[in-house]
This record gives sequence, C-alpha cells and structure tokens, in this order.
Amino acid sequence: MVLLLLVVLSDALTVSLGRPIVPPFMVNAYQTAGFVPLFWFALIVAAPLAEESLFRGFLFEGIFHSRLGAAGAVILSALAWASIHLQYDLYGVATIFVSGLLLGYARLKTGSLYPTLFLHGLMNLIATVEVVVFLKVQR
Repeated sequence: MVLLLLVVLSDALTVSLGRPIVPPFMVNAYQTAGFVPLFWFALIVAAPLAEESLFRGFLFEGIFHSRLGAAGAVILSALAWASIHLQYDLYGVATIFVSGLLLGYARLKTGSLYPTLFLHGLMNLIATVEVVVFLKVQR
C-alpha cells in the first residue's frame, strides 16, 4: 500500500511540476525493444533481481553490520542504487532515491530480499504500463 501511495504522490508531483510522467528515454527504449516480452522480463524480473541482490543484499548487509548501522544501510544503499540510474535527470534520480528508502526500510523490517524484489518488480511493472498507456494515448 505504501508503494502505491508513493507512486500516486510521485506522479501527482511530477504532473504538478509540468514534467512528463514517462521520460522520453523510456518511450524510446520501449519503441526500439527488439523483442518486447524479453524487454518486459528484463525490467520486471532481471533488473530487480540483479539490483536488489547487489544493493539491498550485499551492500545493505555490509553497511548494516558496520558502525553506520541500520540507518546508514537504508540511506547509503538507496543513494548507491539511485546513482546508477544515469538515464534519468536529477528529478528522476531523486524519485528513485525516495523509492530506494522504501525498499531499504522493507529490507530492514523483514530481514529478507523477497519483499524488495517484489516491490522493485512492481515499480518497474507500473512504469512499463505507464509507457504503454502513454503510447496508446499518443496514437
């Protein structure tokens, strides 16, 4: 529920700032995807699996057991995760950082990567559906 609220608030803020909900690079990526089912799989399964294993698995765990503790693990793993998303502008990276805080909190509270994998995949699913809807509206 928190993720859905975050998506709604993020999209509302984006629209109120006069920014496109769907960044142009996402439209281009979708339109130039050679095999769309593989594109969906990469975004909804493969990317979350790789990124969550690295950022909320390996990195989070290391920072968590350092003197930075839980807060450092949540914040630094979110910051590191957001920083790899160079295809976005600063506003997009900030949005990803906030999402990363939510994922880090879920990892902290559950002690598991499964909720973060699910939430990350759901975020990417929502973003991909938004691309499809955007393209249908543009026709």
